[in-house]
Amino acid sequence: MIVQMSTYGAPLLVLPYLSRVLTTEHFGLIAYSTAFNWYFITLVEYGFNLTATRRISIHSDNPKKISQIFSSVMAAKALLTILGFLIMLGVVLATPKLRPNLVLFCLGHLAVLGDLLFPLWLFQGLQKMGNLVWRDLGSRCLSLLLIFAFVHKDADYLWAAGFQAGSTVLAGIVGLITVPFLTSARFVRPSIPEVFLALREGWPVFLSMAAMTLSTSTNTLIVGFRSGPKGVAYFSAAFRLVVAVRMLVSPVVTAIYPHISHLAVNSREDAIRFLRKHTWKLTAPFFLASVGLFAGAPLIIRILYSSKYQPSIPLLQVMAFTVFLLALQHVYSTFFMLAFGYEKQWSRVIFITAALNFLILGPLVFAIWPPMAAAVTMLALEIFAAAVTYLFFKRKTGEANFISGGVTLGERRT
Repeated sequence: MIVQMSTYGAPLLVLPYLSRVLTTEHFGLIAYSTAFNWYFITLVEYGFNLTATRRISIHSDNPKKISQIFSSVMAAKALLTILGFLIMLGVVLATPKLRPNLVLFCLGHLAVLGDLLFPLWLFQGLQKMGNLVWRDLGSRCLSLLLIFAFVHKDADYLWAAGFQAGSTVLAGIVGLITVPFLTSARFVRPSIPEVFLALREGWPVFLSMAAMTLSTSTNTLIVGFRSGPKGVAYFSAAFRLVVAVRMLVSPVVTAIYPHISHLAVNSREDAIRFLRKHTWKLTAPFFLASVGLFAGAPLIIRILYSSKYQPSIPLLQVMAFTVFLLALQHVYSTFFMLAFGYEKQWSRVIFITAALNFLILGPLVFAIWPPMAAAVTMLALEIFAAAVTYLFFKRKTGEANFISGGVTLGERRT
């Protein structure tokens, strides 16, 4: 939880400062660059945070196998990083509207390099996240100090972008150095078949993650094309707050996903029983967080961004309950569908959701204020995804209960 709060919460500490020092245009440009580079972060992640995590957790008692997985995945991510950088340069240079801000996009691309360097999936799979707290806190605090030290006027917006993205590179370097001290993984020369195996195993999840990124990041780009940097600034101000709270769901996923994956392999019934017992515990805190965001939106926006971001208040209120819906969705998608091997069904849900994004946003962006259209679309998609994954869980576990009904009845009688 502390690691996740430092990753997404620390930038919130500097938002009140940046929103007052920078104009809404430059604040929006930084948000635009971040959304654009998220495509390439998704490319480099390639779903390894789920597929490699699961493989590491299954082979956690086999150091040789762990080293093999670690090396092949790192090699695959290095290839994807090079490919992503070349694509980014090509797109920016070929687009007249983006070309003047090439330096800004390159600085934002440092976050992609940070994702390559830090093997989060390795530490997740071995359930050794506790040792990473000081590494993350240190890099985030350094980033904040540098921003306060060097960003004093609107012309310093490139420094602001560079320091925010660059902190992930520092965190990645430190994380990579700690691998041999905290884990049994060692870098061995990966064979080409092993690298392609890692890419092949991650492909279905990558397609699903790419579909999600296509909807979320593209929505920000669409808002920018329709309403300019100011519209992006208003939407991003609310969206970043919601995302920061939504990311607090990740520690729960990080802690439980390896455990539930291991449990699902050994005892399907125990894993289902675990989910049913703890669903309310996993989601109740995020329901309260959603209520807090909705009720406190006017005060939160005024304190963090100042009165010039007043249009962000209704946007924050519309997106507030996506925090709770995301937590609920993870219970039935990540903890059930992925942990139990329903990758294809999970991918299908993601693709349908991505398609619905454009079907809903397309007409809305012309009918209402584009930032509000993006906020309403986000809420609608989370409702759909949570409902569909719950119905899938209910149908599959209903079949399991029918099969093991005699055992369950016997346990109750005993």
